[in-house]
Amino acid sequence: MTSDSFARSHQHPGLEQVALNTCCLFLATCTYWLLFLILLFFSINSQAQDSAWFDVKPGSHYQTRFLLTNDIPSDQQSTLRELLQKHLSIHEAMQNPRMNESEWRRLVQKTPQEIADLLATEGYFKTKTTVYQPATQLAEFHLTLPQQAKVNKVNVAITGEIQLAEHQSTLEAAQKSWPLPVNSRFTQQAWSSAKRELLATLLRAEFPNAKITRSQALVNPQTQAVFIQLAVDSGPAVRFGQVRIHGLQHYKESMVRPLNTLKTGAPYRQADLLTLQNSFMSSGKFRSVDVTARTESLNADQTADIDVTVNELEQNTVRIGVGASTNTGARIVFNYTDRNLFDRGLLWDSSLRLEQRLQAATSNITFLTDEKGFRDSIQNSVIRTDLEGQTTTALQNGVRRYWGQPNLFEQYVGANLLYEFLTVDGEESQFNKAATLAYGLNMRRLDHPLAPTKGWILNTQFQLAPLDKLSDGRFLQSQARLQAFYPLTQSTQWLGRIEVGAVTGARSVPATYLFRAGGDQSVRGYAFQSLGVKEADAIVGGRVLLTGSTEIVQWLTSSWGAAMFVDFGNAANSWKDYDPVLGYGLGARWRSPIGPVGVDIAHGQETGEYRLHFNLGVNF
Repeated sequence: MTSDSFARSHQHPGLEQVALNTCCLFLATCTYWLLFLILLFFSINSQAQDSAWFDVKPGSHYQTRFLLTNDIPSDQQSTLRELLQKHLSIHEAMQNPRMNESEWRRLVQKTPQEIADLLATEGYFKTKTTVYQPATQLAEFHLTLPQQAKVNKVNVAITGEIQLAEHQSTLEAAQKSWPLPVNSRFTQQAWSSAKRELLATLLRAEFPNAKITRSQALVNPQTQAVFIQLAVDSGPAVRFGQVRIHGLQHYKESMVRPLNTLKTGAPYRQADLLTLQNSFMSSGKFRSVDVTARTESLNADQTADIDVTVNELEQNTVRIGVGASTNTGARIVFNYTDRNLFDRGLLWDSSLRLEQRLQAATSNITFLTDEKGFRDSIQNSVIRTDLEGQTTTALQNGVRRYWGQPNLFEQYVGANLLYEFLTVDGEESQFNKAATLAYGLNMRRLDHPLAPTKGWILNTQFQLAPLDKLSDGRFLQSQARLQAFYPLTQSTQWLGRIEVGAVTGARSVPATYLFRAGGDQSVRGYAFQSLGVKEADAIVGGRVLLTGSTEIVQWLTSSWGAAMFVDFGNAANSWKDYDPVLGYGLGARWRSPIGPVGVDIAHGQETGEYRLHFNLGVNF
């Protein structure tokens, strides 16, 4: 390099400075835009997370808005939203037209603590709430929820006499009943329910004085892990003592004493107390029955005396009722009841029933339960029906003996004498008679006596005419009916029914013991007892019967539901001639205070007709 060139390079220092400044400006610009993009990303992300959850604006003045800054499961969102909407003080006050600005500000400041307290009941401990007020009458609450608490460890100790070997099964049942195991979600409702269920297992058994001596749920705020400690003292094992009856006015205690189903010295069971109450109520003599066990003041031998307090019904009652059914038409019913016939404690129930297609006069005398648990009755009736071209007048006199529990497992035997006058359109009138012996079995396993959702009912009956001299011929009638109820989901229920019957023996069997089908409790879509054997201008009974039904009920609310069903069945003279028909349709269901009510529109496939059917209660 020459000296001239060296000199020229020192004469222009601004060129290098410009280049350096340009590089710095470029780097600064890039850094600025990078920071801008990062801030924009977090801003968008924050806005996405702080999205509006729900608003409450009952009027035109004040409004609350809730936003979540983190994600929680959708099912939990709906639960928490309902909790905050219903139970925050600010929402109740917003509906008050006298709300003022001062009270509004006070409630806004108070709300974050209420939110934390409410969400803690659902297992969200230490919820953080930030309050914003974009406008004077608008309050925004930004919620940051922790992870929902879960059970990490469970220590349940049950002490007392339940530790003895003879109570081992009860102890194991109580331990297995604990419904809040490790890794389950912890909520206040689940925690309270778990304690109640464990304690109820002991209270229902022979430990009515069981109590919780220690109850603690420790929450780790960092991990949201819950440590459960529970101690239960079973107390002494209790047995039944003496049963004392109070409130009798018209009956001697010796009359109703056989209604007692408890045995002195037997292990205490809550279910046995309910059986005792049902025994008194089913006698038909009492308006109410209250059963109380003196478990807090045990006798020296650790037995608890039982107090039965009764409220008697009126001795004599007269009732008149009117109504209608899609089976037998409009009706009027006269009923007379004497609950202390001949001052012997006999229950006499008599009625006169007048309907368009059925008229009946009935009398039923029921004896009090005896020392062996038998319940006897005398039944007399005259029933006239006019259906599908056949007119039948049946005079019956019979006796029956029942035993067992009416709502669980009941049996009966009986004898009956029937005289029947039969007229079929296009044929001569007939006179039939039959003396029969009967056996029946009724079983029920239902979760509710009036409106069951799960369980089954089985009714069977056998009637035998063994003597030719007292009957037009020897025969055996067999009949069985099974109903089932099952919940498919929490709001969807399935109902099923099947009924089968057969008559074997003599050809000349009274029409009363033959089978016909059709109607509300049979095959819907067909008239009452319109399915059977064609004879002359009428439909008469057949010797075999098979009907069935399947139904789905979707409950739209706690009381109202919609139903879809398919029925099938028929009656015939033999299984070879049996030809089932179909009926199907839609209906509405209502859970009324006196039992389920159903209204159906059914289509009979064989006739092509639509029919309206109405049902009240469960047909037992």
